[in-house]
Amino acid sequence: MNRCLKKNLLAKLGCLGLGLLTLSVPAAQPAAVSPSLPLYFEARASQLNAPAQFLTRGHDYHFLISPAEAQIMLRNADAGSAIVRMQFVGANPQAPIHGDAELPGKINYLTGNDPARWQTGLPTFAQVRVGELYPGIGLVYYGNQQQLEYDFTIASGASPEAIAIHFDGVDRISINPRGELVLKLAGGEIHQPKPVIYQPIDGSQRQIAGGYRLLDAHTAAFTIGNYDRTLPLIIDPVLSYSTYFGGTAGENAIALTVATNDGSIYVTGETFSQLLRTNSSTFATPGALQTTFQGGKLTGDAFVARFNNSGTSLIYLTYLGGSADDGAFGIAVDGAGDAFVTGFTDSPNFPVTARAIQPAISGVANKQTGFYPIDAFVAELNPGGSNLIYSTFLGGSGSDAGIGIALDSFTNAYITGFAYSSNFPVTGNALQKKLACTNSFVNANAFIAKIGPGGSNLLYSTYFGGTNFDQGFGIAVDSSNYVYVTGYTASTNFPNKNAFQTSLNGSVKKTSAADGFVAKFDPTGTNLVYSSFLGGTNTDMANGIAVDNNGGAYVTGWTISTNFPNTIGTNVAGLYSFVATNRFIGTATNVFLTKITNSADSVTGTNAGIAWSVVFGGYRVDMGQGVAVDPAGNVFVVGSTSSTNFPVTAINNLSATNAGKSDVFVTALNSNATSLLYSIRLGGKDDDFGYGIAVDPLGNAYVVGQTRSTNFPALNGYQTFRNGTNDTFLAKIYLTPPAIPALAAALSASNVAVSWPAALPFEPDLPNIIKLESNTNLLSSNTWVLVPQPPVLTNGAYTYRFNPTNPAQFFRLHQF
Repeated sequence: MNRCLKKNLLAKLGCLGLGLLTLSVPAAQPAAVSPSLPLYFEARASQLNAPAQFLTRGHDYHFLISPAEAQIMLRNADAGSAIVRMQFVGANPQAPIHGDAELPGKINYLTGNDPARWQTGLPTFAQVRVGELYPGIGLVYYGNQQQLEYDFTIASGASPEAIAIHFDGVDRISINPRGELVLKLAGGEIHQPKPVIYQPIDGSQRQIAGGYRLLDAHTAAFTIGNYDRTLPLIIDPVLSYSTYFGGTAGENAIALTVATNDGSIYVTGETFSQLLRTNSSTFATPGALQTTFQGGKLTGDAFVARFNNSGTSLIYLTYLGGSADDGAFGIAVDGAGDAFVTGFTDSPNFPVTARAIQPAISGVANKQTGFYPIDAFVAELNPGGSNLIYSTFLGGSGSDAGIGIALDSFTNAYITGFAYSSNFPVTGNALQKKLACTNSFVNANAFIAKIGPGGSNLLYSTYFGGTNFDQGFGIAVDSSNYVYVTGYTASTNFPNKNAFQTSLNGSVKKTSAADGFVAKFDPTGTNLVYSSFLGGTNTDMANGIAVDNNGGAYVTGWTISTNFPNTIGTNVAGLYSFVATNRFIGTATNVFLTKITNSADSVTGTNAGIAWSVVFGGYRVDMGQGVAVDPAGNVFVVGSTSSTNFPVTAINNLSATNAGKSDVFVTALNSNATSLLYSIRLGGKDDDFGYGIAVDPLGNAYVVGQTRSTNFPALNGYQTFRNGTNDTFLAKIYLTPPAIPALAAALSASNVAVSWPAALPFEPDLPNIIKLESNTNLLSSNTWVLVPQPPVLTNGAYTYRFNPTNPAQFFRLHQF
């Protein structure tokens, strides 16, 4: 993470983020030792007049900080030791220096047998701040994911050209093709990454061109492009974990949800994998509903997986399919942990229950024409993924598929998707009883269906569309059991009511382009509260919908239209729209996020309206796929971007630039879209796609999708490598970084119990981020050993119990 911090400065012009990496030679510590860099700086209280006033220790180095220089003391078993001095040329040697963000841990030095010479209670800090290193220029040191980093903060009117860094103790310095500053030593190299230079503008980080330049063989400075001078503070989230998940073939995760009872994560999609690893265990878990791959040449089988909230344990994984192709597109979970799944199947032997609403697939295969009937399916699995509560086909003799699913407070299941079938099952109370398309081989209508608890009966089912092509993608239910649907329509006569946009593409002219649509139904499903087109004069696609506690609907998707509704403009933290100026218009897209509300009107009933709408992206292809809203009204969008200039904020262990062909993005805004909370990328050197998103009550975001990258950023998760040709991924992103809790130790019979308070609900993954380390001799070693066993959660605290093997043992909590 490279961040600008506004503290004791009236204004800033930019931030130069530099990461310090370890020597590229074999490490001196044994394999059992954690190689992580401590995220604390120790104040050297008894030596305030000495050159080094703060100290931090790494796996194979010590780093000593004084106002105008720093010393790197390197230790290596093969290359010996070395000292590198990093001096800031022309800097103020009396610049004020102090620790910032004090941590609860203290350092004690009990040297010798004279207590008067002992040093106790030395404070530790998360950062060290140097003020006025140069006129108007400060410096911040901090730890980040096993690396030591430092940022310059440059005040308004100050000159970044004044900064120069001289390195003693190295043979030479150079700049490699990646823009890194390379320090050459006899035993290896130190690489300092290319500086990330940015300005906080309207809450976002605007990247500034620049990099290193060499003044001589031992001195480096910076070259910086043009920049603005208004710099507000930004908010940085934290990547809690990110994990591959896949077998030896390939899979795709399309949707996920988070359980309210225990925070476990349910994921669904498609897979071809039969083995978790080559010559190893099966892909499905023992005891699952279906433990063997059933078949399929195009999409394989659907799958349903349940993870614990920390992303480290797979509770179950089951196939869900028959001998032909199957896929799952939507998932929801009730308060008991039952998973509700919808998708498509063309397997006549898809698993259904005895009292299924529709026990057999509709239609007859025609091998001469290559037509095979495709039905939607809806299924409910028990919390262990071992049994079906119910499972049913849902379709007619054509091709039909379920795409979105949601539950109300009575565990009625609502499904939306598309139907080509003229005999799709509809109920007598349907809003639209017949397929409106004139040619059902080419066109389809959306459908909305409601299934009672336990799959008891089809309570409601209707077509929804016009004479062209319509498709439902997303569905949501609010706390009053009103139902919201979004999707895509090319029908000029798509049903609208109380609409804010009454015509396709905003025009009465016939057009081949399409718009998104948004509709709201009352709890009975028989009355349409509102229905409206959503788009501009070109093609627009609505993919996902979420609803808040007040009935506000949030819709995301993509647009090619230069006049898509954009009420926010460019006032949201640099979330700029580039569609209007893109010379490749027609092949490029931007993301849109729109909030829709409705209010009572004595004349027209309930009018829908756009509360706010924002279009954002880069110069290439950017697509919003999923949207979620937390209890505070913050809105989170996931999707994919191939734009190198997609607006992002640089955060922990994530890249501010495009990592490959297509990257996942996650963007979060506050409730009225006046502030960007964060916008980040996830990806590797190949294609990565984000499809599904969910949030928990604390605003932590969970995202899934597909990765083809072997270097996708995997952190603290279930699987650290890509297994097949493509894997799914699952990631959790904290909205607010977790604080390191206080650590306590006490005797417990003949053992020692080390504990700390348990996290709030929906933060059970903190032991995955904040881990316990131990040390038996602080005086002679910085060898902190990671405690391998997981803590036990009892009585509101995480506890480790040890049988002491050393007369002195020290413990610390360390954030990874």
